[in-house]
Amino acid sequence: MASKALVVGSGAIGLRTALELLRQNIKVHLRSPRPPLHPSTCSVGSGGLWMPFHCDDDRTDKWALETLDELLHIAATGEGDVEIVPTVLLKTNHSGPQVEDFIKYDYSQHKPLIGTPTVKFPSWTSAPALSFQHLTVEMLLWQNTVNKLRLPSDEEFLRAGYKHAWFFRPPIVDPPRMLSSMLSEIENHPLTESVNVDTGKEYKSMQDMVDNAASLGCDAIVNCTGMGSSLLCNDETLVGARGILHQYDRTNVQWKDDIGKQNAKDVAILTEEAPWGSETEPCYMIPRGNTLVVGGTYLEGDKELAIRDNEESSLLENAGKLGIDTDKSKPIGKWTGFRPYRPTVRLEIDSHYGVDEGIKCVHNYGHGGSGWTVYVGAAKHVGSLLTQNPN
Repeated sequence: MASKALVVGSGAIGLRTALELLRQNIKVHLRSPRPPLHPSTCSVGSGGLWMPFHCDDDRTDKWALETLDELLHIAATGEGDVEIVPTVLLKTNHSGPQVEDFIKYDYSQHKPLIGTPTVKFPSWTSAPALSFQHLTVEMLLWQNTVNKLRLPSDEEFLRAGYKHAWFFRPPIVDPPRMLSSMLSEIENHPLTESVNVDTGKEYKSMQDMVDNAASLGCDAIVNCTGMGSSLLCNDETLVGARGILHQYDRTNVQWKDDIGKQNAKDVAILTEEAPWGSETEPCYMIPRGNTLVVGGTYLEGDKELAIRDNEESSLLENAGKLGIDTDKSKPIGKWTGFRPYRPTVRLEIDSHYGVDEGIKCVHNYGHGGSGWTVYVGAAKHVGSLLTQNPN
């Protein structure tokens, strides 16, 4: 069992991993070239929505459900780091049963009634806390007479051609608050040896990291450097999936008249399907903390830091489609980030580095667009590897 670890990285993955080790009585040195709230940190600018997204790993749903449990507990405290937000994922005809089949679907049991086609959903949708439903758009809009959510008008949905929707109630993290809370807990934990998340320099190699760990008396390393692992580990399978956002002031945003009703509730709306979105240009709006974020893109290998002129126009169009009155409300901020995507998450013990020095090296990176969805489960997996109790 490890007794002292060097954890490298101060995003959601790195901070929660450090916390997990501390909670398992492993001393921690935490290092990062930039602090958690630096704009280049992917975790701080992201939407914070709990939903597996572009994380192609057989372990994703397990990690996601472990994360869900913790986020629900945090949301119940009412401290503001996490809230439960009704969420709508828009689908077209090809992504579900037809209307005549769907009316016979038993939502309480998540299965069709006898004689109707089998409908398959990801395993995470069966989590009771999510209250997952697969609805026709007509049913969604009918339900909304009770839910009173800020949804686009019936005409806009139907004119766009969306026929179905996933409707569920996931937790959404306020990333800046959660990152700050985790960092504070690490800094004040009695087993924390040292924290420096603003070193201003990157490790030159994994051996450089091993040498630093040895100098600190560590017998373990956890590499949570995200996109930094591309060079650090010479990992050619790791690519940045570029995302862009406009940020709106959630408390003062102006809505179009038909959805700006008094006492209406905020809702997250997403689609990767035409006409509003696609897999490379998803359309979404996510309320988190004091901000509404509107996106976006999912462009693998695109390294552009600035939002292009045509992308600015697309983001404004997305905001309008999803109900924001863009004549009266302007973005208060913009953000570009690079999701660390690889064919599978690299969460494993390194069989090469650290062996000669008696240091167990674990990698924990490549979570794609699911960082805030799997960060707790991934951290627990690291903990199991370092306590010699892998699942």
